[in-house]
Amino acid sequence: MLFNSVVFIILFLPAALLGWFLLQRLENPIFAKLFLIAMSFWFYGYYNISYLWILIVSLVFHYAVSALLERFHGRKACTGLLAVGILGNLGLLFYFKYFNFFVDNCNFFLHTNLQVEKIALPLGISFFTFQQLSFVIDRYKGEAPHYSAADYCFFVSFFPQLVAGPIVLHSELLPQLQERKNVRRPSADHFYDGFSLFIIGLAKKVLLADILAVPVNAEYENIMALDTPSAWIVILFYMLELYFDFSGYCDMARGIGKMFGFSLPENFDAPFHAASVREFWRRWHMTLSRFLSRYIYFPLGGSRRGKARQCLNLLVVFLVSGLWHGANWTFILWGLMHGLAAVFESLFPRARFKWDWLNRLLTFLFVTLSFSIFRSDSLNEALLLWKKLFTAGNNGFFIAMCNTLRYPENYAVIKFLEMAAPGLLNPFYAVTFCLLAGIGIAAVRGRKAEQWIQDKGKTGWGGFCLATLFVWAFVSLSQVSVFLYFNF
Repeated sequence: MLFNSVVFIILFLPAALLGWFLLQRLENPIFAKLFLIAMSFWFYGYYNISYLWILIVSLVFHYAVSALLERFHGRKACTGLLAVGILGNLGLLFYFKYFNFFVDNCNFFLHTNLQVEKIALPLGISFFTFQQLSFVIDRYKGEAPHYSAADYCFFVSFFPQLVAGPIVLHSELLPQLQERKNVRRPSADHFYDGFSLFIIGLAKKVLLADILAVPVNAEYENIMALDTPSAWIVILFYMLELYFDFSGYCDMARGIGKMFGFSLPENFDAPFHAASVREFWRRWHMTLSRFLSRYIYFPLGGSRRGKARQCLNLLVVFLVSGLWHGANWTFILWGLMHGLAAVFESLFPRARFKWDWLNRLLTFLFVTLSFSIFRSDSLNEALLLWKKLFTAGNNGFFIAMCNTLRYPENYAVIKFLEMAAPGLLNPFYAVTFCLLAGIGIAAVRGRKAEQWIQDKGKTGWGGFCLATLFVWAFVSLSQVSVFLYFNF
């Protein structure tokens, strides 16, 4: 089920909220927990019911490992149990996400002819496996208590963060669940703040990401026709599309969490303000960066074992990040690029310009170029796109790209401008194209959504803006699209 769908907004979310708060009034909290777990299973199974058993098996397996770690705490058996938990987690991820990639590369490099059916990628498997992996490791280290089965299922399956993050740690959600006084009764302030954040995320997805996706998808399918200006516009638009799509999802997830009385961690903090690649990763997909640092970088030694070891650790972390995003050499190359950039910044910390704006511009340029590989279906396609960026000249394809920005909400404006300026070549599309770029950059550089809600969202003007955004986004839901990070 998608946040940006009529069935979710009109049916699922109100039913989940109503049932949750009504059952919270009972003395025994287990009924409310079981209700929301069941609703989360419905949410997950709605997309593809056959995936639900994978989530349930994963939950049972990891909870059993957690219970055994509790029973054998302090004994040598715990190390073996930890290995079982890690291998079971990674084995599940490998089979569904990387097995076909592994077989294809064996056939290519070893000249074998292994034939296997394509394995469909279950929704959200990268997120809920990492979340459970963190819990098992913390249980082994004694940093996580043993929770009840209902609490554990709630922690993993809570639907706002189940399929695309943010990656939530047990210490961020379960203590809130166990403090019933914070979630027992609905709060008007929590609901308003949460629904306002949901509206802003919905607008990011529907009114910005989905519109930018139109030229991006069209031109990535037709790279051969691009000239240099249009190639640069395509990779810029993809970078903005990905940001609005994923940060919009996280805003909606955090907004829904607030409506239920829970606070979920932030995942973005103005990433395009970053003046270095390492700073970018402290601002972009922050919960993934935190996971990789906590469970890979620091256990490998971090920066404590000399500069050479630190550089190796950075490369390992970013290669894991690339592989986590997908089973394709494009993701591996993308991770390697960011790893090498982080190594360079670690070795030469003073290799910076004295103007912050120039450092930010160069960081944004590097990130945008690297994400053009991230978006490509293959290394050959990425190479062709990069050739277009620098050697394709200008054949006027930029104007043709504007035609892809025709969307229903602007039909009346199109007709007005065509009548007001007859004879001009696509006047509306050129204006809309520039406006979209300007709106995108302005929104990326803007304040945090929560800060705007606190400062302006509760005023009459702020309420009017939020209502307008919601109506505009809601009437645009006829062209529902999945979130990009559902693919990872």
